Amino acid sequence: MIDKLSANTVERLSLYRRILQNFNLDERPYIHSHQLAHLLKINPAHVRRDLMLIGFTGDIHKGYSVKGLIESVGKAIDCTHVQKVAFVGIGDLGRAVADYFNAKDSRLEIAATFRVGEEPSIQFQDVKCYHVSRMKEVLKKQKIELCVLATPASITEETAKAIISAGVKGILNFTSVRFRVPKGVYVENYDMITKLEKLAYFTNKDSCGKE
Repeated sequence: MIDKLSANTVERLSLYRRILQNFNLDERPYIHSHQLAHLLKINPAHVRRDLMLIGFTGDIHKGYSVKGLIESVGKAIDCTHVQKVAFVGIGDLGRAVADYFNAKDSRLEIAATFRVGEEPSIQFQDVKCYHVSRMKEVLKKQKIELCVLATPASITEETAKAIISAGVKGILNFTSVRFRVPKGVYVENYDMITKLEKLAYFTNKDSCGKE
């Protein structure tokens, strides 16, 4: 694991790997930087710089080995031990993510889910679902390091505090609420409402208001 990569570089490396894992290696064992960049709609210079940072080189004629690149990305960004993940207040989206990691040789393990209120208990394969009232107890007992948070805004801050006090070091925040965290705890905010409004703007900017 390389400890001096920027957040943007780590994100792009993860995307490279996810795309390449869907390749048929018998049909496409190599890829050039401009081809990978085209798939992600980014500048090829970003690809070349990112791969240089993790010390991965390609053949000037063939390009980069897809298998070798997948392995190098793993060595660069994956933890040396399996990290446990919990979903708090999230449904079918959490199921889709759990299915992805359960099907891969991943260093991330979906260990628990927590439901809010009396909403139906959503069980993943081999992953138990608990009421949020037991969250702190379960997070500590299972030594869960990462949480995906998608609770109603009214309880987000309170839930985040409980998550942090249970020893969680990383939170993927799917709510529109921003909260402070102590040093050593990392938060990645993903505001789905803002993303949807952005999509609505760009898909309708040429037609809205013209009726």
